[in-house]
This record gives sequence, structure tokens and C-alpha cells, in this order.
Amino acid sequence: MVIPPSEYWDGNDGKWSSFVVRVGNPAQVSRTLISTTGQETWVVLPEGCNFARVPATCASDRGNIFQLNKTTTWKDKGLFGLNLEMNLDYTGNGHYGLDTVGLSFSAKNGPTLEDQVVAGYATTSYYVGMFGIGPKSINFTSYEDQQPSFLTTLKTKNLIPSLSWSYTAGARYRGSSGFLSNLIFGGMDKSLFVPNNMTFGFAADNSRDLVVAVQKIVATGTSPTGSELTFNLLPDAIYSFVDSTIPYIWLPIEACKAFENALGIVWDETSQLYLLNETTHDSLVSRNFVFTFSLANDTVGKPISIALPYASFDLQANPPLVQNTSRYFPLKRAANQTQYTLGRAFLQEAYLTVDYERSNFSLSQTVFSGGQSQVVAIPSVASVNNTGINTTIPIRSSLSTATIAGVAISVVSFFAIIALTTWICFRRGWTLRKKLTPPSNSEAKELEAPADIKTLVEANGDMGVEVSGETAKQELYSNERYELSSPIQRFELPGDDLDLTELPGTLRPAEPENMSAEAEVSQEQRTSMAIERLRLLIRKNNVM
Repeated sequence: MVIPPSEYWDGNDGKWSSFVVRVGNPAQVSRTLISTTGQETWVVLPEGCNFARVPATCASDRGNIFQLNKTTTWKDKGLFGLNLEMNLDYTGNGHYGLDTVGLSFSAKNGPTLEDQVVAGYATTSYYVGMFGIGPKSINFTSYEDQQPSFLTTLKTKNLIPSLSWSYTAGARYRGSSGFLSNLIFGGMDKSLFVPNNMTFGFAADNSRDLVVAVQKIVATGTSPTGSELTFNLLPDAIYSFVDSTIPYIWLPIEACKAFENALGIVWDETSQLYLLNETTHDSLVSRNFVFTFSLANDTVGKPISIALPYASFDLQANPPLVQNTSRYFPLKRAANQTQYTLGRAFLQEAYLTVDYERSNFSLSQTVFSGGQSQVVAIPSVASVNNTGINTTIPIRSSLSTATIAGVAISVVSFFAIIALTTWICFRRGWTLRKKLTPPSNSEAKELEAPADIKTLVEANGDMGVEVSGETAKQELYSNERYELSSPIQRFELPGDDLDLTELPGTLRPAEPENMSAEAEVSQEQRTSMAIERLRLLIRKNNVM
């Protein structure tokens, strides 16, 4: 099922090829960008044009406004926190409900489905609406009451052959009028990419499943004297999440510094962007840079390459993202590895195909020839099995059997140490929370959730993830940027994704000021000491 793009270029962080959604009855038309991570339809409410220095063209700039009081089929669910890119500090709330959602300007050109999850919002964090193409179900009260996503509903109704899609973001800089985005449910267009033999398996974290190993980023160009330029921009290989929800490419600080030194770009603390003046821009254009990303399943395997011209990084930021319109380079400084992301700018030149039934995906270089389409279906696992063909996907590995066994033993030992360390901590009565100063009465009120702020849950089969569990006061109709007024800090052990603040058990109250020296030891020191004691015990047992 090929979904036609809107033929508009939208956004305040660049010009992006958008898609039309029709929401409600009678249908209200909004333009949205594709979210490869989300599964909901987000549209901008009238309150979304109530910020400072709002332009007269705000409604059109934001892809049109959705008015809840003008649809007769809205089934209200209440106010919930928006849940995409929370690890990148994106915030905001949505007024959620169920309503009819269709794609394209006319029902003749796109599917229309009833009772789809829709969120109307005002925050400028997502300037243009979002259309999520993920498969996860959405729950408003419990895991038992699941609302299927648009993609899943298409498959359930047999409107597409499999739970899959293909997408490339389009490129405004290609050709005189740009190359529009391409979205296909249940198939791919073989004329739009250069084939390769690389298949990526899903990552274990189903909220960040499309993860690739980025082995290298190399910039090549030509100096003013005509000599060749080559810069290695990624000091060490990383694992990065692929997500079209945001435009940026988030890399380690060291990689950002390498970009700065090679390109002469400068970080602006106020806007948190690499803003470019015309002199820097002209210099980069004259050097004709091409940025090649080497991607693989791991950091040592044979990679594929995706090449991006400088034009794919030559974006324009507009208010309220910045005070004044400016060119910018869509590179972001990641605080930690959970923020490493290849965003929409990357997908201008990459063709992404995701198969949820086989838990894998592929990335290929996009082709902009504009030739005859070659759309082919991605068959369902069930239909393929009926033909007697084996659909089991082998796990790729370049390691020897002995190495794999060694790694397995190491992993088991590591988790045994973590489990025993946690038991020791509780056995000794150590507090696993950092000591916090009790809030004042006014602060306590801000930490109380109003009655209409609820918890939204997404589910994937029997698995579920909490979408919004904030206990801080949030406002939908605010003129601010919808950040938590009193953010609650989570304290984790370094080098470990385990959030020990959520472990079950009875927690001790905060100690008085004259607490013992052992209780004053930091959480990191306590953990290190516990592990060292455990090692001594193991060593002692081995000797015995």
C-alpha cells in the first residue's frame, strides 16, 4: 500500500516532505511528519499558536489546526504525557482520544480507519504533527485494554500483506522541486534504493529497536587549492538508534568536536544548535563535502555505507526554535549512549525497510533517479510458512564457538554478581536512593499530579512500557515550552541500565544528619565495595 505524500515541505527545523492525515467526522486535514518510533496520530490544537512572537501563518506552518469541538466521532480519553524522545529531553502533553483517521487528501487515495488513537497537542517541541507507523498497541488504563496502532489495524483488516513498511524521508535539495518522501505499508519500492546484503536484527529494547553499529563517519571533500580532504569524524564505533521523529544526528561529544575542527562549525549554547553564518556555509559548499556512514550489525563486522552530501545537512531553523531564522547543521551533542540517534536528516539519503514479523530491518542508499516504480510486497511469515518455506532467520555471528561460550559464561557471571550485589545491599540495610531534601509545601504541590493527568501505556504483545509516569504538574495550554517545572531525578548505577530506585522492598527513611560513615558513602562506592567483597568470597571459595 503506497501512501502518497502531501507535496508540501513543512517544519521549522528544515523543510521536510509531509503526509496528510484526515481526522474526525467531518474530516479535518492536517499535514504530519512520519515517526518511525511512534504509533499514534498527533495533530496541533489551536492553543499551539499561542506562543510568543507567533507568526500570522502559524496554523499553516504547523500543518493546520485540529479542533476537537468540530468532530462528532471523538471519544475522549483525557490528558496524557507525550512519550516520544523523552531521553532527548522532549516534553509535552496531549489531549488524547479515539477518532477516525485517514491518510491522503481523499479516501480514494488512502485508507480510513475508525477508533484510532489521536493526540491533540500545543507544545512546540514537535512543531508539525506526527503520524506514527509503529505496531505497538496503546493502553489508557491497563494492559488488558489495548488500542491497536494504525499499522496493526491495516494488517488485521488484511489491507496489507504483512506487518512491515518502507520509508525514505525525501530530500528538498534534490532536483528543482525536491524529491518527495516515500512510504509503503507491507512492501518496498526496489527502484528507490541500492540493494545490499545487510540485514539488521532488532535490539533487545523494544522502545529503541532499530539500532545499528556506526563504525565510521568519514568526510571527504576538496580544498580551495584542489587537494583532497579526508576527516575521520567518529573516534570510536557506537551503537545508534534510527528514528525519523527528530531531524538531528546525536553523536558523542568527541565526535562533535571532530566535526567542529574539520568543518569550522560552532556550537551555540542559547539555541543548543550548530548555527551557521553565510561565510561558514559558503566555505562548506565550496569544499563539496560528502559524509559517509559505515554501518553494521556490530562494531567489527563488514559494513555497508550510506553517503550524505553536505546539502542534506544544510538546514534552516525558524522561530520559535531560534530567535531569528538561521542556517544550522543538524548535529547534536549526546550526553550518553542512550541519546545516540540517526534522525530524519540521515533518512533523506537512506531507504529504511522494517519487518516486524521477522524482527529485522534494512538500510540502503536511496536512489533519486525518478524512474519507474518497482513496488513489491513483503509477504507475511504466516503466508510464507503455508508454502512450506523455512522462514527461520539465522543469528549472524563472526565469533568462534569457544569465544561464544566464553562470552556466555562472562555474561552469566556478570548478572550473578549484580544479583548478589543487590542482595548484599538490601541485606546490610543500605539505602539505594540518594538522600533528598524534603520539598517545601509549594514544591510538594507542584509534584502532585492533577486528576486529569493520567498514565498512558503502550504494549507489544504481552510486553508493555510506561509512556508517561511523571508525577510533576504539566500544562497543555501553556505558552511555555512544556517542560516539567520540577523534574524528578532518577539515580542509576553507572554503566548499568538497571534503575535501582524501582526495586521492590521496604526502603528505609532518610538518615539523620549524624548518620554513620558507612551510610554516607556514595552509591557508587557502596556498589564497588560490595562487588569487591563478592570477588573475595568467590576467590576464597575457589581456594577452599
